[in-house]
Amino acid sequence: MEAIVRHAHREKVAAEAQQWADALIDLGPYNTLLHFKDTKTASLDVTDAHPQTLTSLLAGRKTRLAGLFPDTADHGPACTRARSLRRRMVELDEEQGIEAGRLALGLLRVDPPPTRGSTPVPTLRAPLLLQPLNIQPRTASENDFVLEAAGEAEINPVLLYALSRQYGMDGDMEALADKVATALEERVDPAGRIRAAYGILEADLIRSNLTVELEERIVAGIFSFDRLPMAQDLRSATELLADHPVIAALAGDQEANRALAEDTGPRPASGADDIPPPSEYLVLDADASQQTVISAALTGSHLVIEGPPGTGKSQTIANLIATFSAHGKRVLCVAEKRAAIEAVTDSLATVDLDGLVFDLHGNKLSRRQIAQQLHDALEQASQQAPPRPADLHTSLAHYREETLRHIQEFHQLLDPWRLSPHQTITHLMGCPPAHHTHLRLRGPALRHLHGEHYRQTEQDLRTFVAKKGLTVRRGESPWSHTQARTEDELRTVVAGLDQLTGTALNDTRRALENLVDTAGLRRADDLQGWQALLTLLHDVTATLTRFEAAVFAPGLDDLITATATATATATATAPGAKNTTGASAGGIAEN
Repeated sequence: MEAIVRHAHREKVAAEAQQWADALIDLGPYNTLLHFKDTKTASLDVTDAHPQTLTSLLAGRKTRLAGLFPDTADHGPACTRARSLRRRMVELDEEQGIEAGRLALGLLRVDPPPTRGSTPVPTLRAPLLLQPLNIQPRTASENDFVLEAAGEAEINPVLLYALSRQYGMDGDMEALADKVATALEERVDPAGRIRAAYGILEADLIRSNLTVELEERIVAGIFSFDRLPMAQDLRSATELLADHPVIAALAGDQEANRALAEDTGPRPASGADDIPPPSEYLVLDADASQQTVISAALTGSHLVIEGPPGTGKSQTIANLIATFSAHGKRVLCVAEKRAAIEAVTDSLATVDLDGLVFDLHGNKLSRRQIAQQLHDALEQASQQAPPRPADLHTSLAHYREETLRHIQEFHQLLDPWRLSPHQTITHLMGCPPAHHTHLRLRGPALRHLHGEHYRQTEQDLRTFVAKKGLTVRRGESPWSHTQARTEDELRTVVAGLDQLTGTALNDTRRALENLVDTAGLRRADDLQGWQALLTLLHDVTATLTRFEAAVFAPGLDDLITATATATATATATAPGAKNTTGASAGGIAEN
């Protein structure tokens, strides 16, 4: 019974893996490996090029486009197509590490088989043989190019896959590909190689009741089958896939789903503050969420990490690589685009750990280059002294404890307010600028400002505001500049104001007017003028305390002359005075 269940389990995974493989291979009408179409920007037909030059190109020698198309009328359009082809080739190479430029040697046309299915099968018009092609500009202005067929021709692998999966051709596709490869090695002439490959394939197609036709053309274009190895791996690795619980669960196996659900219970993933420094191998900055991911991965959890650009996914992958490497484990990092790989390798390079990885993205790496990477990594490791991080770990533990203590105190509720510094600062930051003050309460004043003191202070402030106290503080009230500071001083001021508002003010005004009239002075028109008159009268009074009234007699000038020094003469004038000498009492008092 167990063997039956296990067999059904493998069959389920194998069927789903086959669907995944088919999804990787685009069998639709836009795949140029199956449905080639001549376009002005993605193809360059060299079938009718100069024969001798074309033979040189197919032999692997560098060939000028001007040699293939010596006629100016043909060379111009050929340059336009070559330029567009090269730009697309460079774009795929830089972004995804794909070498997609190839020469299609012969186009195979296969009519679809009779089908009763609901999905129609289109007619194939696929390249028969493919040979890698490089295109480089010969001049800076790109008015000529150099073409090089770098590599051996091979049968179109996607064509064989489609013939087997979609068109029902019988036979072993790998054996057929090996047979074609042997035939190509035995021939040198390009036309002979195309016919030889066609002859082998035609026989198998006829046995499968398929109609086939050959177009003897040679076309440069974009032909990429980089996903085909993955599809082949999926088809041939059924045992390996079925044994992995996640893969089996993705394939829809119910038993694997249940086992995976039981295995995803809570794990003791360590937080950032729980990992002792000797066990932490972060080489780049990581926040708490990134540290959680790394800790979960170390416990064996299956993870899917999502996040928008700039959230540190590449940085987390670099930390994962360094951490797993420190634990003696291997890491496989895959990405569709070259930029994603470079983001990880560049991050490791910033901390001199680029020697940890083999950069195998793309098709350009040879065995020699891989061996050189291995040699450089081993050489770099042999030259590095063993680390001695004991002191560093002790220091990190000390600073971590201080940081954690600071965080704890920052969020601790404090008496008597039962508020934390974090809550207080957050509340203050939310206050509008108009409510800010330079008043700072510290020490005993702050400690006593709680309970009944706080409520009484709040009530006093409300009363102060209600009684226009703020207008006094801002200088907007007549009371703003009073010198009264105590209640008794304030009562004295109020009593004086009460007298002024009664008969005292009018009586005083009449007395001053009579005095000014008697002295022969002009009445003032405003408060400032009355202040000047009162000052004058005060000065006169002060003068009379020192001199007799005779000083105001008509002979004052003679008196001044008689009492002055030989070199000085004192004269003074007072506006409004009727003294015939023009001297003021204030001036006499000052002399």
